[in-house]
Amino acid sequence: MWLETEHGITDTDALEVDHLRGWVSYLQKTPSRRGSKRSDSTVQQYSLIMVVFCHWLEFEGKIEKPITTRFKLPKVEEKFIPTFTPDDIEQLLRACDEGDRRKPRLHKALTARNRAIVSVLVDAGLRRSEIIGLRLRDVDRDLRLLMVHRKGNKEQQVPISRDGFKPLHEYLTRHRPYLAKLDGATVARKDDAVFLADDGKPLTTWGVGALFRRLKERTGIDDKRVTAHQCRRYMATTQLASGRSPFDVQRQMGHRSLNMTNHYASLTTYQLQRSHEQHSPLRAKSMGDTREMGTGYWEE
Repeated sequence: MWLETEHGITDTDALEVDHLRGWVSYLQKTPSRRGSKRSDSTVQQYSLIMVVFCHWLEFEGKIEKPITTRFKLPKVEEKFIPTFTPDDIEQLLRACDEGDRRKPRLHKALTARNRAIVSVLVDAGLRRSEIIGLRLRDVDRDLRLLMVHRKGNKEQQVPISRDGFKPLHEYLTRHRPYLAKLDGATVARKDDAVFLADDGKPLTTWGVGALFRRLKERTGIDDKRVTAHQCRRYMATTQLASGRSPFDVQRQMGHRSLNMTNHYASLTTYQLQRSHEQHSPLRAKSMGDTREMGTGYWEE
């Protein structure tokens, strides 16, 4: 324990705000167990956990004097993370070809599955854990709604467009039954996973991550991250830029607050560039006569 090693403290009664600040400084200056420098966001997350714990100590009376009131969380520099472009999305969909061509049935099934995954991630903005958590009963093909299992053990109906639903419908009706049979399933049950691996077992989060690593290699996209979460970013940024209500985007993504949704509005410079081009000061039109207004009651 850092407190015991550096200050000889083994009881929470002796905690002071300087100890909290010292621990944050220690995290910032020393490498992690992997030998790499901790990121600002990691240090902030550790600090937040510490503050929550100290709040509990104060509430329970374990600490006589509050120490968190004078402690400030370390700041995190917001870094620009480039998002996908429409051309990137087209490349990803074209790169979904999967499996051994000598096994055409398996090849077609895995290719259709990959296209369905990318389409759902881009169109509905699901998280990686949410897409592998989908069960057959969660897909309403008449209303084109997905019952998504969100963070905090919550469920939410999420809409998906016709374009997004079409690849999913094709996979479910024409190709998923074949994959399911590879694991011995002959009947589709409502609690069965929507997306299956090449052995017919439920696809895992690792499997989705591996898919996107292959997509990155096939597309050659090397100027940005190629991950499932980038599809979610693309959905948010494009919808906000096209004028969809931030409140609707918030619900679509399952954010608890609008602050997180607004964060995605700053991830792309495209809309800002268009707006600036339209309102450039160098293109400003005359707003009327700029000479001095009126006259006075004097001659000199």
